[in-house]
Amino acid sequence: MNNFLQNLELRANRTMKASPFTALFLSLLFLLGSVSGWTQTAPEEETFSRGIFSLSLEAGYDQPLFSTPYQELRYRGNRYLGIDADIRLPANFGLRLGYANIVTNPRILIPDVIFFDTLPSPTIKQSLQLNRQYVGFGPSYTIDLGSPRFTLLVAPTAGYSWLSGGDALVESTQPTNDLLTETLLLNTGFEAGVWSGKIDLELNYYLTDNLSLGLGFYYLRHFGVPFDQNLDLNGVGAVTIAHGENGFVHTPNPYTLSADPPMIVPIERDKPKCLDLASAGVNVSLRYTFGSVPKEEGCDVCACPNDQHRVVVTVIDEPTQQIIPGADVAIKDIAGNIVATGTTNSFGVADFGQIAHGNYTVSGLVYEVETTVATLMDEEFRPGAVIQKQVFYNDLRFILRGRTVQKGPQTPEPNVIVSLTNERTGGVQQDNSDGRGEFVFRLEPNSDYKVVGKKENKLSDIERASTMGLVRSTTLFVDLELGVENFDCGRGTILDIKYPFDEAVLTPESRFELDRLVHYLLDHPQARVELSSHTDSRGSDSYNFDLSDRRARSAVDYIISKGVPARRIIAQGYGESRLLNRCADGVPCSEAEHRLNRRTEAKLLCN
Repeated sequence: MNNFLQNLELRANRTMKASPFTALFLSLLFLLGSVSGWTQTAPEEETFSRGIFSLSLEAGYDQPLFSTPYQELRYRGNRYLGIDADIRLPANFGLRLGYANIVTNPRILIPDVIFFDTLPSPTIKQSLQLNRQYVGFGPSYTIDLGSPRFTLLVAPTAGYSWLSGGDALVESTQPTNDLLTETLLLNTGFEAGVWSGKIDLELNYYLTDNLSLGLGFYYLRHFGVPFDQNLDLNGVGAVTIAHGENGFVHTPNPYTLSADPPMIVPIERDKPKCLDLASAGVNVSLRYTFGSVPKEEGCDVCACPNDQHRVVVTVIDEPTQQIIPGADVAIKDIAGNIVATGTTNSFGVADFGQIAHGNYTVSGLVYEVETTVATLMDEEFRPGAVIQKQVFYNDLRFILRGRTVQKGPQTPEPNVIVSLTNERTGGVQQDNSDGRGEFVFRLEPNSDYKVVGKKENKLSDIERASTMGLVRSTTLFVDLELGVENFDCGRGTILDIKYPFDEAVLTPESRFELDRLVHYLLDHPQARVELSSHTDSRGSDSYNFDLSDRRARSAVDYIISKGVPARRIIAQGYGESRLLNRCADGVPCSEAEHRLNRRTEAKLLCN
């Protein structure tokens, strides 16, 4: 092992190679030259809120995502140092030159004392840190987070890395002879330069226009790293890994040396063994941006009257403090003229990108109810500023957001006249569902409501809405879906009506279902309907006909009692004469098949 020890000592005393620093120095000169050339050729009207060149220093922790193929040696995280030079280009794009220096520690898991034939034997451990240096170049993109102080930067780079170290050696003396040693673990580490790639994600907070603090995350990968081949062992050639995993057996004492020798893995020099090494980490950074904000000639105020600014308006419900999507927002000048309009997105935000310098008012409209008004003053239009405003909805009623759908496919049903009835006061509101089937009502506290729709040749469900027990400080919206189905001439629509066995008495649930038909007949004074009752095939024909006739008449009597003239509704019992399936007399069928034939139908009469 003398060669290995000399190799370890040589690496430990070796100064940092000039290669990465030479590459970094030359690349930095190129980057500075690019900045100078670009600033000289940039159009005079191009302005930035900060300078276009910045340097950042980073310090953090790197966690290796690689290991050895055996359990006696692992790599653990250590410090990360970095420096980045960035150029800012138009449209939030940029260029980055980056350097990183990373230290990774080998961790030897073999204990300080092992056992050979039950006799203790101390171990001798030596290791060298793995040092990785990376220089990379690539594009960057800065994302505006809605505040001029916060930015998110994404920077993928490609470059070259230099890796050195990671060696580990473990030996033990034989219990019976201190002069004889056994090699338990030998890892020759790495000594190579390879291509690499890195991606950085940085959140920056600007203390001033020039100085910012950052929190960063990164992923770094080195491609095709060969194991070190500079070590010769007893003339057998280069050694990449020699370890003792076959020399250890797990017994009550964790490590006992067996009679088998450690495994040595020699390789040929012209056939290197390679693998990808990857790591990820987190860091904090301090960034300084060079340069100041240029001003247009002749403009001696904080901003120029003819520039365009971004204004972001958020609509908030004051009692619940929740954002309101779908609200209309208008920006008006001091004369009351509308300058810009927009609608809040799913985050309750309306974004206006081209507002000229001046004085304005900002207001919102939440389903035809006005919000508070915010003012937008001349002095808020500063260079690069994103102006944020909030307006508040403070109506103490609840909002019913409804949607009419075609039953079955659940597709939106537009142009339905929806009626909302307050069951306590009897007050009625109406709204037409739009092209998306949507409608809106306002609900009073502690009230129950009935909701029903009206449309030609459509039979509407009846739904209930209630604000009983709801608290306005926690709830703004009540959501409801109203189903409608086709009700055409000559085609029966099955009603969900059930009768007690062998009876024609209507249940409360059946009356509620018949109310759908009552509403249709009252809303369409010229319509005439046949209401028919059907049975399954069990029982005699005469019995089934009589039972169905009584049930049909019971349903019609209820409809007449609700104010529908008797001449507009016909009762018809068909018994088992109009089965929907094969279940006729004498045919064995399941209960579910028989249930399909027991039904009440309503059919629109058109002649």
